[in-house]
Amino acid sequence: MKSLRIAVQMDPIETMIVNHDTSLMLMVEAQARGHEIWWWSPNDLFYDTGDVKARARRVSVSFEEAKHYETHEEAVRAVDEFDVVLVRQDPPFDMGYISNTYLLELATKALVINPPRGIRNISEKTSILQFPELTPTTWVGRDLVALEAFARRFDQVVLKILFMMGGEGVIKLSASDPEFQKKARAFLSAAGREPILAQEFLPAVSGGDKRVFVLNGEPFAALKRLPKEGDFRANLAVGGQAAAGELDDADREIAATVAPLLKREGIVFAGLDVIAGKLIEINVTSPTLAQELKRLSGLDLPKAFWDRVEQIAA
Repeated sequence: MKSLRIAVQMDPIETMIVNHDTSLMLMVEAQARGHEIWWWSPNDLFYDTGDVKARARRVSVSFEEAKHYETHEEAVRAVDEFDVVLVRQDPPFDMGYISNTYLLELATKALVINPPRGIRNISEKTSILQFPELTPTTWVGRDLVALEAFARRFDQVVLKILFMMGGEGVIKLSASDPEFQKKARAFLSAAGREPILAQEFLPAVSGGDKRVFVLNGEPFAALKRLPKEGDFRANLAVGGQAAAGELDDADREIAATVAPLLKREGIVFAGLDVIAGKLIEINVTSPTLAQELKRLSGLDLPKAFWDRVEQIAA
């Protein structure tokens, strides 16, 4: 395989959590294969008279704490000067994020992963609505009366702001709470003009949820996440803990059902969130937890990822 010039569009490199960050792990593996590594932030991307460019930095990377990168040069480069561009910036998936996908879509030579159009078309929380047979009972909207009627069908419901990440903007409410309307109205207000998502609460989450890693539409591995004491959210960002997990028949069935959508949109790397055999979310912006997977299960997702990307880029 020839050496590739690879760029990563991501949040500032100095903010990486060295023992957790999946983007860093992907970069270290690419570097080990002899590829050239660059990065830029979303704010470094711009369009100028027919060309999409970025103020990019060429770096070497490692897992050394506080010394995980070294910058070798900085230059304005056309996106199409790169063989591969990884989109790895974190949500919120706001208009700034969307606008950058429009710019990246103008690149005609670089292989952009995941593709800008696919990132836009697969909303991480609402794309599950295409698979109602796989999901918990779900409601999306802003009508407070309709929301309360939905909630009264269950003992408890989970409310989610659509375009956040890491367990942010997620609460649990009881329909029997006399302050349900007040709390739901406050949540709608916090969401701004966006709809919110509500789902029946799945008590099985006390035993953890599962991240199913999918490469080119095929399930690669699974990892469990356990919520901390007193919380129902299993996200590591809010105190959850990773634990070893295995793919089961339900995971494979979910992945097989979602695969045509992922393949149609060109998604190379996705993370499916599953609770008790129910699909909760389809992550395509910057799926995480590869380091935890390697530590707990010995499975090296970046190696498998770059094997596939190198085949595509050949």
